[in-house]
Amino acid sequence: MSELTYSVLDPWKAPRLGASGKKIWVAFKAIVCGYIAYLLLAYTAHMIAGTSPVTTWQVYHFFPLKPMVEMGLIPELLWWIGLVAGVLIVMIGATGLAKITYRQLKGDDFYGGSDAWRYALEHGRSTVSTPLILAVLFAFVCVALWVLGWISTIPTVGPILLGISAIPAFLAAFLGVYVLVVLLLSLLYTPAVIGTTGEDGLEGAIQMFSMLWSLPWLTGGYTAVVVVTTTVGTYLLAVISLGAVALVAAVVGGVLGPTFSDIATGVRVYLPPECTLLTDLPSWFWPGPLAALFPSIGLNPALAELPTGMAAVGAFLGGISMLVVLGLITAYALSSLTSGFTASYLALRRLKDGEMLLEWTDEVDELEEQLPPETDEPVVTEETEEITSDKEPADDTSGGETAGSE
Repeated sequence: MSELTYSVLDPWKAPRLGASGKKIWVAFKAIVCGYIAYLLLAYTAHMIAGTSPVTTWQVYHFFPLKPMVEMGLIPELLWWIGLVAGVLIVMIGATGLAKITYRQLKGDDFYGGSDAWRYALEHGRSTVSTPLILAVLFAFVCVALWVLGWISTIPTVGPILLGISAIPAFLAAFLGVYVLVVLLLSLLYTPAVIGTTGEDGLEGAIQMFSMLWSLPWLTGGYTAVVVVTTTVGTYLLAVISLGAVALVAAVVGGVLGPTFSDIATGVRVYLPPECTLLTDLPSWFWPGPLAALFPSIGLNPALAELPTGMAAVGAFLGGISMLVVLGLITAYALSSLTSGFTASYLALRRLKDGEMLLEWTDEVDELEEQLPPETDEPVVTEETEEITSDKEPADDTSGGETAGSE
C-alpha cells in the first residue's frame, strides 16, 4: 500500500504511479477507442463537405484536419463533435485508471483492467455529464451576454440599456470566466472524482467548484506539479523511444541502404504533422542518425511521396507500428496524469472536507459484505420459514393423536 502524506509530496508520485503496465494498457485502449470515434466522424465530415474518402486518405491519411469554412458549417461542426467525442471517451477510460489507482492506494494491487473498464462504463454517464453541465452553464452566460448585445442595438434606448446593465454584464462575464476555469479543471479531475467516490455528474461539478473556491492555490499548485512531472517523465520516455528508433535506423538502414530511406519517408507520411517537432531535435541534444530517419517535410503530410511496390506496403506497416509506439507513449502520459490527479484529489478532499476517502468502503466490498457466506447448510428464506410454520401444527396434532391412541 502506498501511503499518502496528504501534502504537496503526493503529486510528485505521478510518474511512478503511472508506470504500470496494467494502467498503460487501459489508457492505450481508451486512446484507441477515442481516436476511432474521431477518425470516423472526421472522415464523415469531409464526405459531407464533398471530398471523397479516397481523396481524404491521400491528403490526410490517419489524421484528417478540420474542413475549411468554405465547405459549410455542418462538416466543421461534425469534425468538432468527433474531437469532443474522442476526448470524452478518453475521459471515461481515465475513470477506470483512477479506479485502479484508488484501489492501489488502498492496498489492492490485484484490481484488474477488465474490472476498471466495467466500472468506467457503468459510471461513464457521470464522467461525461460533469463537463457537459459546466459547458452548458458557460454557454448560458455567453447567450445572456449576446442577448444584451442584441438589445443594445435598439435605436435610442439600446445604448441606455447597455449603460444601465454594465455592472450586471461585468458580473455575468466574471462568472463566465470562473465557470470556464472550472470547466478546464473538470477535464483533468473529473475521472479522479468519479473513480474514487462514484458520485453522479452534478456532484462532480459541485466538487470542481468547491475545490477551486476553497483551495485555489493548492489546487493550482498540485495540478502544476502533476503536469510538470508527467511532462518530464513522458519526455524522457519519448527520448528513449526515439533512441530505439535511431538504433533501428542505424543498423537496419545500413543493411537496406536507399530502400530503407524510401520506407522511412513513407512512414513519415502516416504520422501526425506535429511529429516533426519530435524528430527534428537539436544536434547538441540528440546527435546521430535520428534526423536522417524522418526528414523534415514541413507540417503538410501531402508534400512527401510514398514509395512504390513492396516498399509502400512496408511503409504502411511501419507507419502503423510507429503510431502504436506513439500511442503507448501517450498512454503513459495519460496514466501518469490520471494517477497524479487521483492522488492530488484524495489529498485535497481531506484538506477541504476532512474526509479520508481511502477509508471509505468500496462498492465492491459492500457488495461482497451483503452476499451470504458460502456454507454447506441450507439457506433459510421467508418461504421456507412459512412452510415450516405451516407444518409444525400438523406435526403436533399427529403427535397428540399417536399419544392418545397409545
